[in-house]
Amino acid sequence: MSDSTAAVRRRRTFFAVGWAVLLLAIVLPPLVVGQAFVDSGAPIVSGLVAAIGLAVLLDAGTARRKGWRVAGGIVRARTWSGAREVDLTDLATVRAWETLSKSSGSATLVSVADRSGGWVILTVADKHMHLLTDAVRSHGAGYVSPWAQALLGLKPTRWYVSGARTLGFAVVPIAPLLAGALLAAAAAQR
Repeated sequence: MSDSTAAVRRRRTFFAVGWAVLLLAIVLPPLVVGQAFVDSGAPIVSGLVAAIGLAVLLDAGTARRKGWRVAGGIVRARTWSGAREVDLTDLATVRAWETLSKSSGSATLVSVADRSGGWVILTVADKHMHLLTDAVRSHGAGYVSPWAQALLGLKPTRWYVSGARTLGFAVVPIAPLLAGALLAAAAAQR
């Protein structure tokens, strides 16, 4: 078994187990307790578990700060779920978004995946942005999200992309909270 196949299998197993545990943590308590769970207002706890669990799963694929290097077109990064490698000359998808950061106010995150199944989320400073931009310009990618095109400077940002990004900043963190609470309440109704 090659290293990339083992890395893909390890990543898929990690996320499958993570999603299963997260779903059980949200659905199992209301199934056990029943209607009293909803009456107590506890679905908000399930919502918090969903929001925090999703953040932990996302963070598990994110390279540690200053923990990634590029050599010969290969990105090597250390994450919570192990070492990862992505070939920048054979990119399948590139996605990017901005998030709040303690130190600088905002941070740019870029998710890159190659065609062999390697995947990592990189925290990219302005001085490293050109590495990813050059890789996409030189070698292309199967899919580059509109936000990634704007953040990497590949296309100018349109006004509605900026508006959607701002709306996403507000809605995306709240959505798992609401979805987890609603799922727990629905499970308790049975």
